[in-house]
Amino acid sequence: MVGLVNREREQARLTDLWMRSGSALVLLYGRRRVGKTYFLQHALGGRRGIYFLAAESSSAENLDELLAQVRRACPERTDVTRANYPSWRVALRLLCELAAAERLLVIFDEFSYLVNVDPSLPSIIQAMWDQDAPSSQLKLVLCGSEVGLLGALDDYGRPLHGRFDWVEPYRPLDYYDAARFFTANASSGNSYRVRDLLIAYGLLGGSGRYLAAVDSGAALGENVARLLLDPLGIFHREGENLIRQEREIRDYANYNAVLEAIAGGATEWGEIANQAHLEKHVVGSCLERLRQLEWVSHEKPFEEPDRRGIYRLDDNFLKFWYRFVFRLRSALQMAPPIDAWTELVEPHLNDYMGHQIFEGMCAQHLRRFWRSYGLPLLLDLGRWWNRASNVEIDLVGKLSDGSYLFGECKWSGRPVDANVLFDLQKKLAATPYRHWQASPRFAVFALGGFTERMLERGKAEGALLIGPERFYAGLQ
Repeated sequence: MVGLVNREREQARLTDLWMRSGSALVLLYGRRRVGKTYFLQHALGGRRGIYFLAAESSSAENLDELLAQVRRACPERTDVTRANYPSWRVALRLLCELAAAERLLVIFDEFSYLVNVDPSLPSIIQAMWDQDAPSSQLKLVLCGSEVGLLGALDDYGRPLHGRFDWVEPYRPLDYYDAARFFTANASSGNSYRVRDLLIAYGLLGGSGRYLAAVDSGAALGENVARLLLDPLGIFHREGENLIRQEREIRDYANYNAVLEAIAGGATEWGEIANQAHLEKHVVGSCLERLRQLEWVSHEKPFEEPDRRGIYRLDDNFLKFWYRFVFRLRSALQMAPPIDAWTELVEPHLNDYMGHQIFEGMCAQHLRRFWRSYGLPLLLDLGRWWNRASNVEIDLVGKLSDGSYLFGECKWSGRPVDANVLFDLQKKLAATPYRHWQASPRFAVFALGGFTERMLERGKAEGALLIGPERFYAGLQ
């Protein structure tokens, strides 16, 4: 069993607010399946607290559930009934009373469900927070998965603006921490190699719900076949289920078409519209909503905010699901799951991983390990391309000493030769920015390692050569 993975910063912040005298209001939000509920339930351990999970039900039924959880946490309070606490205002005042002399951690999970049935609730909490909470030790956490709605709670002009002591977008794990779900159980007899760990992240992403379902005693392909490719697998319909859980989305077919097009390689608005067979204005509204959900990002060439950008699926799980599970849905109803893996998925993995997936992991690697490579502070990181000149640089990073780092990412299993470094230097020379070329640094990432000639040339040039042994340094 893997416990809480790499949430030390969040744990420390919550502990600091818990130990601080007085009240504290927290907003924690993020897309579904990233582990918010697990984190908060873990945070309750050893602390006096109340966990309340809202439901898509009426305001009255949710209030009944809150009161029931109060009675469960405080059995002596048999008076906590709807007859005595008939409204949210008096129920919230009760929480302050319970925290009058002793700290109390209260978690409102899926808070967006409450707001959707009772839009006045943020105003009611505001009144409680301004009038009753200051004299209490109440630590109140509002949590949920509707990113747009929850993130807007702290916007200027909203009732709770300026009242939060901590606002945190809870994000998925990076490739390194995702691997902890597998290496923690390596004693089971099947230790995944570097390539398998990288592919696992490329297929499942950084959401704990998916990673925790993997049986690390079985081969990766067997897990993917069982969980995703099998029509009876628990994640076989996951993409569609996630879409249907978003309250503001009704035209599911349009969103599925847009996501399938992006997962299949379409990146520009018109290209997505053509592949999805939708009008451009329909695609535009879908893309805007998907960006709010943080499923899709709009990326522009590094340091060129005025250039036309491209759209990318940010979540690896959704990228894999729409490219393989959704697109092959008819075939998957017929093919045995393990045969579907070996014949329909595995032959395409190198292309899948080599097309932007591996680049993303290399970027995460630099953000995590820049210090160990003796680099100045990494200020910004992205990609640069110019289709007119047919030049594309996988990674461009701005460093705190004013220099720039340029990276090439090679998924190939064969050792990389020095011509890759030469080509990267030529690409830099073809860019129009002289300040990039003043004192450049170079990095080459290669799954297959490097030839002797490349090692010698890299050393002479002072380039970073990052092979497979560096990706999980300190973990394996």
